[in-house]
Amino acid sequence: MKVLIVDSTDQKLLPLKQAFYNGPCQTAYVDNGKHALKALKKYKFDAIISVLDLGQISGLDLLKAIALKHPAMIRIAITNDNIAQSQLNGQAANNCHYTYALPLNVENIHQTITALGDDNKAITKDHIIKAVAKVKTLPSPPKVYLQLNAILEESNTDSGKISEIISQDPALAAKVLQFSNSSFMKQGKPINDISEAITRMGLETLCCIVMTAELFSYEPDIADFSLIKEQLHCLSTARLAASMVKVELKRDALLAGLLHDIGKIVLFEMDPTLTKTYFQYRLKNANNNALEQKIFGTDHNHVGGYLLHLWSFSYHLIEAVVMHHQPEKLLKKSFGIAQAVYLADILLREQQPEPKFIEHFKLENVLGALEKRAAKLRQ
Repeated sequence: MKVLIVDSTDQKLLPLKQAFYNGPCQTAYVDNGKHALKALKKYKFDAIISVLDLGQISGLDLLKAIALKHPAMIRIAITNDNIAQSQLNGQAANNCHYTYALPLNVENIHQTITALGDDNKAITKDHIIKAVAKVKTLPSPPKVYLQLNAILEESNTDSGKISEIISQDPALAAKVLQFSNSSFMKQGKPINDISEAITRMGLETLCCIVMTAELFSYEPDIADFSLIKEQLHCLSTARLAASMVKVELKRDALLAGLLHDIGKIVLFEMDPTLTKTYFQYRLKNANNNALEQKIFGTDHNHVGGYLLHLWSFSYHLIEAVVMHHQPEKLLKKSFGIAQAVYLADILLREQQPEPKFIEHFKLENVLGALEKRAAKLRQ
């Protein structure tokens, strides 16, 4: 893996430079934005780590340019106390996969980026990038959700501020209320405004609905594909997956569940003829990955993973999207959001999980309860 480290003149990233020289990665080190751009013209890098305070060319501007010109690269920002964290979250969310604050935790950053190599290569292969490039209009990243998520990271969350953010987009606000009052939510008394929705459902569920409304505001014309059914399945997957994980993982499990099939929308827009052939042979409520690979040359898992990479989502979420049909690979780590999304998805499709998966994570005693929960969400 080739890593470009972009430092400032006070050389705050020297310890990181030394750590990478001693590890398996090939590293280039420059001390300003102009030298970084020159290096990118000459060499191909897999990842960039940059401080934000670079002088004439800001780190954020550099990362924005790289997101456009070198979209396959992993982008990591290093911030300091001079930049408010809430401001950073708002500006960097669309351009950085990870942010770290000074003073550096060198070991943590080193372990994170070296672990991302295989995942990045799996979703940035040339045929995936070229296939996605064929789609004239891609879904847009959920900007309002990202703003809300940044607010939720703050200790003094203001529900009034959240209501104001959503209400600035009347179409989105209308869709949020429509979802909030749908039979899926089963809330009884109608909800009439965003503030009431926050009070009734809680912030996490509201953010879940905001994400869904944003993602599916993009309405592709795909024959034999029901966007409404896809919405409901993704919402159900999110809620079921979130019920399986620890409290601190709940929000990420909701997000991964909502996003796990986002690649389908892109995959089915690549070529109408191929899509028509796919729907002729696909099996309903089954794993059709092999058929997708045969017809499209890739599958919705990897296309979805690449789309999330373009949107600068963290790789633990990308992993959950890429691996939700690969239970054998999920055995290598402890039970988390990726494992929960796989299990939620397969139970909602009324399929049987892999016996090795159930045995490995010792889920025999809770499987029956999870199946009942899935059945209720399908109703």
